[in-house]
Amino acid sequence: MSQTAITLAFEQWKANQAVTGEPVLLDEFVFANVPGLNTDKAIDRNEGLPPAAQIVHRQAVSRKGVVNENAVVHSVVLGADVGDFSFNWVGLINKASNTLAMIVHAPLQQKLKTKDGQQGNVLTRSFLMEYKGAQTETGINTPAETWQIDFTARMAGMDERQRQENIDLYGAAAFLGDGWLVAKSGTQFYVTAGAGYVRGLRALLAANQNITVTTKPVKVWLDVAWTGTLTSAWAVSTKITVAASLADYVQNGVQHYVFAVASIDANGNITDLRPKGTLNDQTASDALAKHELSRNHPDATTAAKGFTQLSSATDSDSEVLAATPKAVKAAYDLAKGKYTAQDATTAQKGIVQLSSATDSTSEVLAATPKAVKSAYDLAKGKYTAQDATTAQKGIVQLSSATDSTSEVLAATPKAVKAANDNANTRFPTAGGWLTGNSGVKTTLGSITFGVGNTDVYIQNGTSNKYLQLGNNGELKYSGSYIYHEGHKPTASEVDAVSAENGGTFKKEVAFSGGLNIRSGTTGIYPGSDAAGFTSANMIFKSWYGIGFYCTLPDSAGDETGMTGYINTRNGLLQMKGQIIPGDYANFDGRFIKLAGNLNITGTLRSSAEFQSTSQNNYRIVSGNFGTFWRQDGSRLYLMLTNSGDQYGGYNSLRPFYVDLATGNPVMSQLALTDYTSFDARYYTKTLAESTFQPKGSYGKPNTYGISGNVMWWKCGDTGVIRISGVTANVSNSGRVAFPLTFPNKCFSVVANRNHESGDSAAMQPYSIDATGFNLRIAGGGTATITWIAEGR
Repeated sequence: MSQTAITLAFEQWKANQAVTGEPVLLDEFVFANVPGLNTDKAIDRNEGLPPAAQIVHRQAVSRKGVVNENAVVHSVVLGADVGDFSFNWVGLINKASNTLAMIVHAPLQQKLKTKDGQQGNVLTRSFLMEYKGAQTETGINTPAETWQIDFTARMAGMDERQRQENIDLYGAAAFLGDGWLVAKSGTQFYVTAGAGYVRGLRALLAANQNITVTTKPVKVWLDVAWTGTLTSAWAVSTKITVAASLADYVQNGVQHYVFAVASIDANGNITDLRPKGTLNDQTASDALAKHELSRNHPDATTAAKGFTQLSSATDSDSEVLAATPKAVKAAYDLAKGKYTAQDATTAQKGIVQLSSATDSTSEVLAATPKAVKSAYDLAKGKYTAQDATTAQKGIVQLSSATDSTSEVLAATPKAVKAANDNANTRFPTAGGWLTGNSGVKTTLGSITFGVGNTDVYIQNGTSNKYLQLGNNGELKYSGSYIYHEGHKPTASEVDAVSAENGGTFKKEVAFSGGLNIRSGTTGIYPGSDAAGFTSANMIFKSWYGIGFYCTLPDSAGDETGMTGYINTRNGLLQMKGQIIPGDYANFDGRFIKLAGNLNITGTLRSSAEFQSTSQNNYRIVSGNFGTFWRQDGSRLYLMLTNSGDQYGGYNSLRPFYVDLATGNPVMSQLALTDYTSFDARYYTKTLAESTFQPKGSYGKPNTYGISGNVMWWKCGDTGVIRISGVTANVSNSGRVAFPLTFPNKCFSVVANRNHESGDSAAMQPYSIDATGFNLRIAGGGTATITWIAEGR
């Protein structure tokens, strides 16, 4: 919805123009983009021009026309060479005085300029101003209907000419590459992305598009149309239709052109129906196809060029066929796989020289049968291997076993050593002492005593338990340690944490008296069942401070280190990051929030400015009313709310505002309790009415003008006009022209000589009309005269 208004500033300016007799000239349109403009709200007639930053275009009035004596039209045409910008505010002004006469608030509109392949739009905006005497005051006499122009037909003609030119180039249809090619993946039919022309309209498909084919046989059609609105950019619209047949059609006044790009038979086979390229490309392609079907071309021979048939055979001796790359590759691969003569080595096959020598160490010669026979005969006369037994010599297998009874194996030194070591540890069967690293053992009843080179032990045969004392001081009871002052256990051996070496508690540990960390000045201790500054359930004691240390490695691989601390001497808590409470109630009641409403019960003071970007600010609420200041970019207002709506919007009253550009204040009415200073400076109402004409009893104001030797005066009530002047060198029967024309008629003229001495010849005005008079001078000659004319 749009809003329109004639401003109060225009009415005042128009009245001043009437007083001076100057025409009402409105000669410039102003276009602006005003953020947040509400087009549903009535326009304030005090509204001025938007700020310069919001003005997007200015243009002189293109045409003016009269509708009737009380209505005139001002119009502007924004051509396709103007843009790009958007606007929602239009104003009509007098450029010389910058007086804003009329305003329109409208939804946001776009003005485009023709450039870089973009088709611009042409907009016409007209203002109809209706007020009494509009034709007379503006001096506009041209009927409006003589210059109103409709560009629609011309633009449509330009579009149609472009389409026909494309048809001359591409024909009824033409497609570029695989554009709009119908293909199939599995059972899914689709149309390939690309471009093409149908009846001169260029159709572009940005991405492959799947299509549904339910019945066969059928055709796939490309449907194109040239669409747009009066103020929008026009473009080609496209769609794919699957149908047996389709013809050009008109829908909602828009012409649609169709072309079959493919046909699909009953078996799902696709036939491409798209013409390729321009008409020239299509003609050349057709000529080549016809040439291929004709017989008007010779076969190639070894003596002349011509058409030839390809062959992949590798065993043909034809001289009229041409070999395919496949045949050439087969011949090449065969040749590449043939043997190439080379000397034989121990690493590869090859040719070799024979040798009958039996004492050669060569690895590049081959032995002859003669050399092989000599070596065979020599070997045959040598020893023939046989197994050794207890009765004869021979070859034998070694064994490291110490428990074998075999008579065909031979013991290794390892087996002999194992047997010797075992024998050295045995007691003599006849008793006695052993020498070397040996021990002694004896049994008395069920008790066995043993002494070795490393330990002493006592064993009870009944319980099978024993005591063992090692030479390192370890004392064991049936394999378990007995700890004593000389052999103390480690913390891990008794599942303990070492006071000196530390350790890890793997389960919960309870401390009834607290945990002392450093000489009683630092630790964690229990307190009373409370939470306060006197006591708490758990108390962290510290001589100075409690720190928070982060072991997470930083980018350099070092531990992050201290991230915060509590100073226990003054209660100060400091953290490198934010402290985020779960409940902000204490903060909200103590500090000013960045967002949301804020209620302050005390006085708010600041040593600097309170700055705000909101148009409405500094509201005072008392009783049933609210008051606040509003600054809209051009004026500062004192605004009032309706009764009972203290926190609502402002009403229509405007008791006071200041023009920001001039600094002039405006008040709707000034009521004082003490008028003493005014009474001493100005006429009071009583004094003024007793001295001057009473209010309402006077008529229209009188007007006058002075220019050179001419002066005029006009009565506002009666319309009577008096013109006087001095005119030099008026000849007998000469004409004196009035500087301005009497609207109705001139009633009388009085003429006199201009203080010339010695000449008293009579003179008489005659042929008096609204434009001037003639002067008759007795005796002829010329004279400088003063004259007075009256009329209306």
